Amino acid sequence: MKAKRLLLRLLLGAIVPVAILVVWHVASVGSVVVPSVGAVLEVLAHPLRDPPALDSTSLASGALISVLRVVCGFGLAAVTAIPIGLLVGRSRAAMDMLSPTMAAAMVISPIAWIPVAIIAFGLSSPATALYGDEHWRFGLLDQLRFAIVAVIWLGAFFPIALNAAGGAKRVREAHIEAARVFGATGGQLLMKVILPSAAPAIMTGLRVGGGIAWRVIIAAEIFPGTRGGLGYMIATAHEQASYEYAFASIIVIGAIGLVLDGLLRLAEHRVGRWQPKER
Repeated sequence: MKAKRLLLRLLLGAIVPVAILVVWHVASVGSVVVPSVGAVLEVLAHPLRDPPALDSTSLASGALISVLRVVCGFGLAAVTAIPIGLLVGRSRAAMDMLSPTMAAAMVISPIAWIPVAIIAFGLSSPATALYGDEHWRFGLLDQLRFAIVAVIWLGAFFPIALNAAGGAKRVREAHIEAARVFGATGGQLLMKVILPSAAPAIMTGLRVGGGIAWRVIIAAEIFPGTRGGLGYMIATAHEQASYEYAFASIIVIGAIGLVLDGLLRLAEHRVGRWQPKER
């Protein structure tokens, strides 16, 4: 029974991708803009090969650079947003001071911050900060431009912080009072009561923030001075009319995003398993 249900789900899930492939194939026939399915598969089959007609790194290298940028920006957002969110959720003064600004900033598209980030950080990176004029020798470190990481951080910070604040605010006072009766300190209340109770909401914020961070990176990688990443490859492929690399990059972006969302969804499910049992 389970096998039949799984097979049915796979068949239903394959309908849309197959339809897209059919439409894609039809659109590519005789077109100089839409690449053939075979040409894109050829690029995907050789991810380590540098594009012969593009001023860009290989597909695998571009994906690695994009993932590292997102990991840095998203990790920084999680480390800063969760404590601030918990503070806002548990402190009336912090909520009155920070909540309006956070709510307003959240509705601003992270992409709108790209010019501000460029003005603030320029083309600096950890490599330029550590090695100065020799930064070009440290290619991967030089790709972690502060401006790009800052934009990713801005995109992921607010949904994580607001969800953490909401989770902390919904912690039952009865649980806190019970812990105090048993002599729990402030640190023990945070680690044993508040944080576990707010964890499901925090995981929801991490999942939303992770999705935003991955979408933002593509736009951020097109800004001046960027020399790598999937967004840069898409922009370069468009300029050079090598559309098979643009399509291949889009497919890789979707695949990595699917994996990222799946991992965060799994973590969210494991953290929140206890919730339905609560009364």
